[in-house]
Amino acid sequence: MVDATTAIIGAVIAGIAGGFLSSWMKFNASGEKFDGRKHGNALITGALTGMGLGLALVIANNVMGEEDIKASVYAVGLFSVFLAAAGVDAYRSKASKMIHKNAAPEPAAAKTTTTGEAAK
Repeated sequence: MVDATTAIIGAVIAGIAGGFLSSWMKFNASGEKFDGRKHGNALITGALTGMGLGLALVIANNVMGEEDIKASVYAVGLFSVFLAAAGVDAYRSKASKMIHKNAAPEPAAAKTTTTGEAAK
């Protein structure tokens, strides 16, 4: 039997692990230099996902009339949080790339023509 506080802390840890795994797999596949900011974003995303889903697990268990969470339900919940955090981080990363790619280009400074006049 797992109490509510332990359940939420465990879910946050599982979420961080899922976010880290997602970030590490993207890093290994990309061949880019290490960027700590990208990994930090994944850990934050995983922690928030774990906190939200851990709280949902506790609330759902309390609605069913149970005070503590059974170990088997908790194990399945932690595995679900781990996978969900990895998925949320992957979607967050892809959405960020999509937004950055489709953003309007910044207006360039006034261009001059070969005659030295400002372009219209």
